[in-house]
Amino acid sequence: MRGLAHFSDFGFNRYLLAPKDDPWHRYDWRSPLSADFLGRVSELMAEASKNAVTVAVAISPGLTVEYCDSRDVEAIMVRFRQLHSIGVREFGLFLDDIPARLQSENDVEKFDSIMQAHSYYCNAVWAEVKKLDAANTLAICPMQYHGKATEEYITEFGQALDPALALIWTGREICSEYLDVSDAKVFKANTNHVPLYWDNYPVNDVAMLHELHVGPIEGREKGLENHSLGYFANPMDRFELSLISLSTIGDYLWDTQGYDAQAAWEYSLTLLMENSDDRAAFRNLLRACFESCLRVNPAPDFGAMLEAASFMWKTGKPTQAGKLVADHANQMISDVATIKSATFSKPQWREESLKWLTKYEAVGTAFLEVAQILSSCGVSANSNLKGSAGDLTKISSIRATLNSDPTRIFGNGLDMTLAELADEIRWSLTA
Repeated sequence: MRGLAHFSDFGFNRYLLAPKDDPWHRYDWRSPLSADFLGRVSELMAEASKNAVTVAVAISPGLTVEYCDSRDVEAIMVRFRQLHSIGVREFGLFLDDIPARLQSENDVEKFDSIMQAHSYYCNAVWAEVKKLDAANTLAICPMQYHGKATEEYITEFGQALDPALALIWTGREICSEYLDVSDAKVFKANTNHVPLYWDNYPVNDVAMLHELHVGPIEGREKGLENHSLGYFANPMDRFELSLISLSTIGDYLWDTQGYDAQAAWEYSLTLLMENSDDRAAFRNLLRACFESCLRVNPAPDFGAMLEAASFMWKTGKPTQAGKLVADHANQMISDVATIKSATFSKPQWREESLKWLTKYEAVGTAFLEVAQILSSCGVSANSNLKGSAGDLTKISSIRATLNSDPTRIFGNGLDMTLAELADEIRWSLTA
């Protein structure tokens, strides 16, 4: 509810209610909606209206539906009529993440393919939705919702689907590195629908639970709005931190031609956190957490420091490398102290980022030890690093400790650099 004002500020005009794990949406779809639920949706719509946001509601019957049974069309329509009675005019019918084969014997007898069954059912529901109100719209999430749009399912399904229906698509992947105009054109040519994009960013569920998606949206082409029906962003369950990326998505959507990812990201921090000292400390943490499906530099500042330190120790300057590492580590520890302070102005951000903050602190402490190792290393006649067996043991222990925590921060460069340092010291002991 409190997100609606932010969404409006970011320029969003739709909120799609489709919580996958809620029983009403996916598992108990044949039952009429309760008066309590309808009351809560009414409250949501009233608040949304104040912020110029339209609420859409989706139902996902695909796990148990019998596509040829008119009673299962009516079961959906019972709910849609209830929702229509409180003012909903935009609906969704979701067939995502379901078995890829027909389950009902009646469906097997009636349909030649699952694509045929799906298009038959969606068109049947749409016929009733139109009868209910000519102003109604219906968006379909297909069983195959990502790919090249040349696959058999999506092409056959899309061609058989009423052209008035919106067809949801996430791009090449479930969480796509990029969305571009050429793929949108292929989708339109093969499905007879322009894509309604469901962008799975900044969401960080399933295999991405150890990532914190707080970077700006990138990899979405200029002019994509001219080849799509619309765009939905899927946030993390960390609501407060999701606002950072969502703000940049709003900037992109309103001006794809002029969008500047880094400028939009910096602006989002200024918009969402007024205290400049707190913002500077948290910014440093966030810039170590850019790893995501977008495949951008996961830790630009830390990575640049590692590259510079590595160059120094490889060119006979381990003491300077140690100082650089120590300075960065001390800054990290200072950042943590600011964020953990009782006066920190964004305690919700601290709570939502706690496990990343914990590892950030662990890396800062560990790199003070790495700085000491570098500062104690000698240099050979040909400028190679010279260390001790004790240094190797310390580095091995640091790597083991940091790698025991699966939280993703700093990308792969952190462990790769430590491994490289260990290899150089090991080589010096055998030279």
